[in-house]
Amino acid sequence: MPRLLLIIITVLLPGLAKSQGVEFPSPPRGQVLDPSGWLGEDRTLRLEEELGRYRRNHDVDVFVVLWSRSLGSETTLEELALRIGETWSRQSLWAVVLHLPESLYRPVVVTRNTSAKLSGEKPLEVVRQSAVSRGMKEPHTRARMEALALETGEEMIFWKNQALRGQNQSKSGIPDDPHPEKQSREKLLPPPIILISLTLLPIVIIRCLRRRFAPLTFPETTWRFRLQAKWSGGSRIIVSIPPRAS
Repeated sequence: MPRLLLIIITVLLPGLAKSQGVEFPSPPRGQVLDPSGWLGEDRTLRLEEELGRYRRNHDVDVFVVLWSRSLGSETTLEELALRIGETWSRQSLWAVVLHLPESLYRPVVVTRNTSAKLSGEKPLEVVRQSAVSRGMKEPHTRARMEALALETGEEMIFWKNQALRGQNQSKSGIPDDPHPEKQSREKLLPPPIILISLTLLPIVIIRCLRRRFAPLTFPETTWRFRLQAKWSGGSRIIVSIPPRAS
């Protein structure tokens, strides 16, 4: 009897475990898994192009998964998205945007950083929450999925660039410039222009002073130049200035 019970348990356990587990698909060729075409061809092409650029240029993986298979009774969407990212991604920084079409579940976004070298000023979870808050503003679910993927990717790239920049500055020992605007204003005028301006300024001042205190002289050309008036001829003009009272 115990032997028969052991045989029955051995036969039934694999089937029971398979029924409770989640059937896991193979990774897609690109970044979007949508077997039923729920997203639409145009939106899928846009996502493949942008998310593929994130992977090529920035080594950031963002997967969009429309799950159409069974979900285990004890498996949450977050756990499933985490398993997908750990299985599919070959990058140290990745995100998975997961949704069950035609269900009442909201899309979920899971992000992970498996590199100990990347450490930004703020946690990656804060970056994820910021992207989710913007992406969820879309009124329709399909547009919401696209916005969540793009917003998450852009936020993660920005976070990664800041982390790498902080590492480079710590290695070089050069701190951030607290006054970048001051340097930009100083670069507007190069040194040669400043030197030429300082040289010409005294010459212009002296010339203006000479013209101001020059005497009223004739002939007609000087009269027109100094007083902006026509010369009608006539005898010489004598101007007498009374002495200053003591």
